Amino acid sequence: MKFLIFEMKTVCYNSYLYFGDALGTALEAKGHSVEYFKIDEDNLDDLEKFVGMSYDALIDFNSDLPRALMDDDSFFIDHINAPFFDVILDHPLYHHDTLKNKLNNFHVICLDSKHKDYIKKYYPHIQSIAVTPMTGELAFGQDSINWDSYNERPYDILLSGTYTDPTRIETAIKKLPDFLAQNVHELIDMMLADSTLTIEDAVEQLARNEIYDYINSDLPLHTQTFYLADTYVRCINRKNLVQNLDKCSHNFHIFGALWEELDLKHAQIHREIPFNLTFTVFSKAKISVNIMPNFKAGSHDRVFSAQLNGAVSLTDPTTLLQQEYSNGENILFYELDNMENIPSLVDGNLDDLDKLKKIAQSGYSIAKSNHTWANIADILLSEIN
Repeated sequence: MKFLIFEMKTVCYNSYLYFGDALGTALEAKGHSVEYFKIDEDNLDDLEKFVGMSYDALIDFNSDLPRALMDDDSFFIDHINAPFFDVILDHPLYHHDTLKNKLNNFHVICLDSKHKDYIKKYYPHIQSIAVTPMTGELAFGQDSINWDSYNERPYDILLSGTYTDPTRIETAIKKLPDFLAQNVHELIDMMLADSTLTIEDAVEQLARNEIYDYINSDLPLHTQTFYLADTYVRCINRKNLVQNLDKCSHNFHIFGALWEELDLKHAQIHREIPFNLTFTVFSKAKISVNIMPNFKAGSHDRVFSAQLNGAVSLTDPTTLLQQEYSNGENILFYELDNMENIPSLVDGNLDDLDKLKKIAQSGYSIAKSNHTWANIADILLSEIN
């Protein structure tokens, strides 16, 4: 098969570029041909050279290409003879302006089965929707995990990611019209009171209680409008997580931007690093901490990237992870509603490194079997076939 992979964005620590390269490498390893368009290497005007060409699939990540128009207002993607696969890395509400466009051959890969249900319900023109989390790989220069040196890993507790002060989101909410700001605050209260609630479920509950008929109007448009509720809850949860990790008695390292804005007593803050270098950091950690971006039935790539580099993944659970993993055997789960228990959970496990190493080894085995780029390539090939 012949593939064209677009790498159109250099944001999020260059993670999109890594995902495109990693998927392409996995497809090539299976004997397929892969061509790339890379925004950091190619000129945007060069996209026109693909008009009239044929591929077995076009692939982009969090794509804006479905919005690109030709001079006659037809969709650019429709002028390439191939199914278009948009890999959605966030909740689909953030991509409404892309997903609403009715391309001739539009397909989506998303990270969460609830996201799949949402897309299927509100964007029926999308012809197929597959679910797979993204992943990482073994740190560059390493051929295998040196389990004998696990106890000497320098980072007891590791977290990678960016800090956003919730007050910044509060400021944005205050700029909304009063009725909309009130609705956003209602959604925030609902989601903080029930950590199992998705943003779309919260919006539907709100719609049933409001005079304005959200449900029979354009509900996905309104859900997009309420993105600040989802963003705020994510920021509050991440802040609470880190503040509780900061109470642990073992060393705690953070890699990412803006953490100096949060008053932490013990954490050692490191500057942000490109996405592909996080694998080296994971390979030096005993426990790698993840918090889901409000995913309830999928996973973030941090979970598997950490496991593939020999770290124990500590994360809030999702239905996907609970189906594959057992708490305390191959993963560690904490509950969003009980984050005050995190210090005792983390310190207790770090006080028994022999047990912790067994958890790391078991988690590595599952990730190595089920969550590699070869697995993701197989899912894409299955969708095409």
